[in-house]
Amino acid sequence: MSGRRQIDQAREAAIDWFVRSRTAGGDSDQAFRAWLDEAPDNAPAYEEVERAWAVAADAEEDPYIEAMRLRLGEQSARRKTRRALAAAIAAGVIGLSAAGFYQWAAPRSLADQTFRTGVGQQATVTLPDGSAVTLNTDTVVRTRANGERRLVYLDRGQAFFKVAHDRRHPFVVAAAGRTVTALGTAFDMRVDHGALRVVLVEGKVRVEALPPRPAAAKPAETRQPLATEMTPGSQLIAPDDAEWRLTRTNVVEETSWLHGQIIFDDEPLGSVVEELNRYSNRKLVLADPGLQQVRISGIFRPGDLDGFARALRTSRMAQLGDETDSEVRIVALK
Repeated sequence: MSGRRQIDQAREAAIDWFVRSRTAGGDSDQAFRAWLDEAPDNAPAYEEVERAWAVAADAEEDPYIEAMRLRLGEQSARRKTRRALAAAIAAGVIGLSAAGFYQWAAPRSLADQTFRTGVGQQATVTLPDGSAVTLNTDTVVRTRANGERRLVYLDRGQAFFKVAHDRRHPFVVAAAGRTVTALGTAFDMRVDHGALRVVLVEGKVRVEALPPRPAAAKPAETRQPLATEMTPGSQLIAPDDAEWRLTRTNVVEETSWLHGQIIFDDEPLGSVVEELNRYSNRKLVLADPGLQQVRISGIFRPGDLDGFARALRTSRMAQLGDETDSEVRIVALK
């Protein structure tokens, strides 16, 4: 098979995978990764399609992009949507390539920017490379321009990253003295009192940290970084650089905040209160230490402290005490 024909076939397959990812009923991430590794032309072909979409999406008058937007917004049958979108992307990729696409449409690097949310707020931002970042309550995320890598810093709080695929420019998030490196994936990161938690939803990431230098170490001594690779459905908890715990987890529960919910499954009330307090300047206070270990399960809305307190009272687990503008006290049943 000629090289030109191989490239054309890879491009056609890449367009199909791109369409599947943006319409209902797409294939699994595992199948997509297998296709990327199947042939050397596949990954570059998919990156070409992604770049064509990202660059042309800025051209408001581009007829191909307009066709894609219209088709994506229709509630028509899935096959009809896929055929129309595939045809539009194919025409757009070919047209952009003929116009010298590769000369001016290099992958977009990140800019020097800072994004933040207040207590109880959430926000989603789309970065120049097409990656999406959703910031949870009281969170600060910074991005930095870098020609080789896409650099992001999670200074405080929690964020969910949906990373645009770009094999040549790793997406690196630094937080609490560790780094999480991804190519194209989705993961949740949280910094809490110096501890790092990572939940991987799809794809693969590598987490690294430079171990502390022993007191007697020589200045020139080389230290090997701590490192682990994560697979979908896993959670890494790193309270420090001496004890990393990699376990399986329920990603639906761990990322429920993205959908305006917090799910607790047989959690101690003390931990539940601490989590809910992240979302409100008005705090829950357990007035009775004996309530700390009462077990709680349920789905609650972030910031709705009054609703949670009422649920405790209705279930006869506890009752409300004094309330002020800054706190809601919870006391044991008499």
